[in-house]
Amino acid sequence: FMAFRRVAASSLFTSEPNPKGFGNSCNERENSKWTHDNWLQSRFHFSFAEYRNPATTNFGVLRVMNDDLVQPLRGFGPHSHREAEICTYVVDGELTHQD
Repeated sequence: FMAFRRVAASSLFTSEPNPKGFGNSCNERENSKWTHDNWLQSRFHFSFAEYRNPATTNFGVLRVMNDDLVQPLRGFGPHSHREAEICTYVVDGELTHQD
């Protein structure tokens, strides 16, 4: 039996990486369709990238689990995923991913 626990978004570390690192330009300030300064907000469930928490490490082969909010009509530019499988669950909208 596997139990699931709801995790409040407010308890997760939020990252807004530089858009240039993923092939994007900065957001247009006058665009009212996106209320954040960045094209992406990633909420990390466990240690990854710039977030380090000893209580959220060592999950075997599972390396990353993020809740990502991606701005419409933008996304991840070319970047490598060496020896990694990407699983994506889209809650609303559409997402294209190419390696």
